Amino acid sequence: MDVRRWTPLTFVAPARYVDRDDFWRSFDLESWSQSEYVWTQDEWNGFLDLARYPRDCVESGRGDCEDYALVALSWAVAHDRNGIGIGFCWRPPYPWPRHVIAYDEERVYSSGTIREASVDEWKADSEYRFVLRRRVTVSP
Repeated sequence: MDVRRWTPLTFVAPARYVDRDDFWRSFDLESWSQSEYVWTQDEWNGFLDLARYPRDCVESGRGDCEDYALVALSWAVAHDRNGIGIGFCWRPPYPWPRHVIAYDEERVYSSGTIREASVDEWKADSEYRFVLRRRVTVSP
C-alpha cells in the first residue's frame, strides 16, 4: 500500500498528483470521458481510499471520482486552463466527503461528465451541499 496516494492527500497537495508529461497535450479528455472511462468504485473500508495515478486511470479506462478528477487536472494544466482546482463534496448525513471534482473557470469535471458551469452552479444542481475547494498551482 502506497500511503502517499491516500485520497485526502490529493486535497492537501493537489499539484503533487498532477501528471505533467506531454501526453496530456494531445489527450482528448471529452472523447475519453464519453466513450472509454468507466466509473469504478475502489474497495473501501470506510477509511482507506487510494488515488490512482492519472495515466493509470486513462490506460485502464477505470477509476472513481478522485481518479477522474486527477485526469481532468492533468489535462487542464497541460492546456493552460485558468482557475484550476479540486473540490471535495459533502452531502448530508455523511460527516466526510462523498465525491471529488476538478474544476476550472469554465467547467466542472465530475466522474466522466464535463459541465460548462461554475462550481456553485454545478453544486446547486447536485445532491451535494458543500464543496471544499483547493486551487491547483503548478510551477513550470
